[in-house]
Amino acid sequence: MDYRSKSDGWQTFSEHWGFLVSLALVVVTSQVLGFFTGLHGESWIWCFGFGLSVAAVGATLIFYAKLPLYRQRRFITFGSQALPQNKRSFYRWGYRCTIFAVVLLLCLFLSRP
Repeated sequence: MDYRSKSDGWQTFSEHWGFLVSLALVVVTSQVLGFFTGLHGESWIWCFGFGLSVAAVGATLIFYAKLPLYRQRRFITFGSQALPQNKRSFYRWGYRCTIFAVVLLLCLFLSRP
């Protein structure tokens, strides 16, 4: 069947490449799990320190982006709509760094004592 004329191509892509994408996802997941389950000692401490550093960078970026709001005494705002346009990218990158750090630190629970 020709799906290109009726859809955006996602269905055709998933029919042809879905198995390879799934296989690649399984391989990457097994490699990541193998890495974190094998961590111990000094390598675990370095990974923990890296996670904390990334979290600190993320928190600093969020603080820098929200600094104009803090100066206006607006302490509780959600999202990036209240931020000035030039600070929104710092806010988004701060949350990306923070989420990455949280995932990394949660993955450290997989390591053996």
